[in-house]
Amino acid sequence: METNHTLIDGILAESKAKADKMLSDARVQVQRIESDAKRRADEEISEEDRQLQSQLQQIRFHEQSALESAKRRAQLKRIDDSYQMEMAAVRRRFEAFARTEAFRPYLTQWVAEAAVGLDLKEAKVAFNPAAPVDEDMLRKAEAMVKSVTGSDVKLSLDTRPTSQIGVVLSSLDDKVSFNNQVDVRMRRVEREIRTLVQEHSWKAE
Repeated sequence: METNHTLIDGILAESKAKADKMLSDARVQVQRIESDAKRRADEEISEEDRQLQSQLQQIRFHEQSALESAKRRAQLKRIDDSYQMEMAAVRRRFEAFARTEAFRPYLTQWVAEAAVGLDLKEAKVAFNPAAPVDEDMLRKAEAMVKSVTGSDVKLSLDTRPTSQIGVVLSSLDDKVSFNNQVDVRMRRVEREIRTLVQEHSWKAE
């Protein structure tokens, strides 16, 4: 009987030892699982924080870019408004000057310039009644062309008025023409005028 008790005690002791070992292994595994879970959680939190910081940086970048773009548009609008004001003022002063006797030599030169640009033996000269061209001016323009190019040109007055101050020279059949009105001339120097206005605006800031 004692042998049976000893056998049973041994079996119980062995079972307890195995249970203790299983419990110890389970605790180690739980700790490992908890450690891995905490590590993954920390990594996920770190990744989410990194993505959040990246998104915030992109948002700040877009906000800064939008602000700079708005400032640039505002600056360009100020420059364009200044340009339009300057051009309007120049046009008013010019139109007033064009109605004076002192403008005649300049208008004669415009006729000569257009004649050189048209490069024909004969041409008609249309003008605006506010700044008229006469025969004397045509002869002087012909002399200017002769002096510059060495070629003879015959100019005559066109009965059709121009819409603006200046002249439009046309071939006798009206197939080709050279526009030397004030707006066209101002467009030719538009870039230079805009540059001057832009530089003035930057200095003012």
